[in-house]
Amino acid sequence: MTYTFKLARRLAILRDFAMLTVLALLVGCAGDPTAPDAGPVSGNAPQTFRVIPSAVTIETNQPIRFRSQVRAFRGELVSTRAHWEASGGLIDVDGNFTATEPGTYKVVGKGRSRNRADTSVVVVVPPQPDLVRVEVTPGSLSLTAAAAQAFTAVGVLSDGTTSPIGVTWQATGGSIDPSGLYTAGTTGGSFHVVAASTDGTLTDTAVVAIAAITEPEPQPEAAPALTQVILKPASLTLATGASKQFAVYGMNSAGDSVLVQVAFAATGGSVTSGGLYTAGTTTGTYRVIATAAGLADTALVTLATTSTTGTTGTTGTTGSTGAAGIPFGPYGAWESTGLKSNTAVFTGSINSVNASALVTRINEARSKGIRLMTAMTGGHDPYLTDGVFDMDKWKARMDTYNTATIRQAVAAAVADGTIIGNSVMDEPHVYGLGDGNTWGPQGTMTKARVDSMCGYVKAIFPTLPVGVVHQHQVFEPTKSYRVCEFIVDQYSARYGDVYAFRDAGLALARRDGIAIAFSLNILNGGIQAARDGLWNCPLATTGGRGTYDPNCRMTPAQVREYGLALGTAGCAMMMWRYDDAFMANSENQRAFADIASRLAAQSARPCRRT
Repeated sequence: MTYTFKLARRLAILRDFAMLTVLALLVGCAGDPTAPDAGPVSGNAPQTFRVIPSAVTIETNQPIRFRSQVRAFRGELVSTRAHWEASGGLIDVDGNFTATEPGTYKVVGKGRSRNRADTSVVVVVPPQPDLVRVEVTPGSLSLTAAAAQAFTAVGVLSDGTTSPIGVTWQATGGSIDPSGLYTAGTTGGSFHVVAASTDGTLTDTAVVAIAAITEPEPQPEAAPALTQVILKPASLTLATGASKQFAVYGMNSAGDSVLVQVAFAATGGSVTSGGLYTAGTTTGTYRVIATAAGLADTALVTLATTSTTGTTGTTGTTGSTGAAGIPFGPYGAWESTGLKSNTAVFTGSINSVNASALVTRINEARSKGIRLMTAMTGGHDPYLTDGVFDMDKWKARMDTYNTATIRQAVAAAVADGTIIGNSVMDEPHVYGLGDGNTWGPQGTMTKARVDSMCGYVKAIFPTLPVGVVHQHQVFEPTKSYRVCEFIVDQYSARYGDVYAFRDAGLALARRDGIAIAFSLNILNGGIQAARDGLWNCPLATTGGRGTYDPNCRMTPAQVREYGLALGTAGCAMMMWRYDDAFMANSENQRAFADIASRLAAQSARPCRRT
């Protein structure tokens, strides 16, 4: 599943700033600046991949470091690796450029994905022996928080003329790149931008006044009105005389799921004021109706002479696991020909699987004693229309699983503990731009909307626990799920103390009456590298480079500590993701074995509502 890969990538976010138009700068033109014309930077279309700086003037033998960024989710920019080329001078693999001869050169950075490339124009000028002063323009200005401004610097010679020179830039109250592009911070006050000659003997300083961000006064809002009553399950089959507990919740005009008091009625059999339905003795199709504030929802109940499984829920307690212990394992442990190598110690897996392969996967997992958390509708791209989540596409994919054979196989797998749950979506909080890592504009996904997805799956598989993948603290943490039964809560070292993370997740689960499965981001969740573009993940403190700068892998000691702390507290312990080298490492294997041994001795917990 790609959800943790995406999560790891986005944790490397840097500040976004406006793009500069690349200018061709001519060597030797008197008064040429070291950056494009001064003025606030705005109005440029976003690029997916960019080289920084986009244009710059330097002196011969003056080193400059180029870096690259890619636009990821939410339109934000994250640093990335690039392959560097230059039309002249020298540039190394880390983007360090120098030139011994004056001239105009092109520096090209190429990203890892197809069609990702960007070019910077570098004007190299000779040092000026008659330099007497450095002059920065503008000398002073005011900016709003997070705004960008291009500064320029020229050299003033002993005869009073000006000449392009190379300088080094420093700034307070924000950041500045080698071309003089300054991006204000969010703290108000008076700050400085300083340009220094390459030998450091001459400087000039500009003053920048930054206006602090002020929050508008909150305005009272009218209470959202109830707009819909939702009864679950929407349909089921029962044996004559059997009972079924119905659940009901409301949707309001703000799109939130809310508690609602309803009046129940039934056209056949009986239903209590609390929603407990008891079937009559005559077979046929009947209705259970929930009404509140002039709104109603109806469920269809088919009565048969014998209890059926597969198309409906069964009476009594379902979903109890027949296996002991807490399931533990990585995502991606399966391939088309079966389980990958170095997986013998694992007792669980979280995997996306197509409808055509689901029954085979269930049977194989059962034969190997592995418990599955399925993600029947994993991924982003299949459900996007013009970059926005399309519920109809998602439902169409979910409907491919709605066959008698699959329903029966899932019901049996839930009953014997082979399937512990199904995730309807990964990371619903993701929004923005870049590489499909989005569900659309901010606010496209809400807990209420995810709840409706959980309800759609429950209508097909009434006994199957349904949930969603996201950290407990990132997606509408003040709101609650009413239908979804669990979350998969993934930990990385950058979230701070693992025990505090665990306890906060458990507290939210208790508040909402849901289960929680924990997960480790083993490939990108170790101690992060410094955000200096070097992507240095020393083996003394990390497990080596992750899959995206500046992320690093967890060490065996971290895997062991984090796994034991989290795994003993949830209904499952997952990891992202299977990696041949990581799984084959002998120290990691010992850590996996320690976790598996401890979790096997724990009492199994169902991934469903308490």
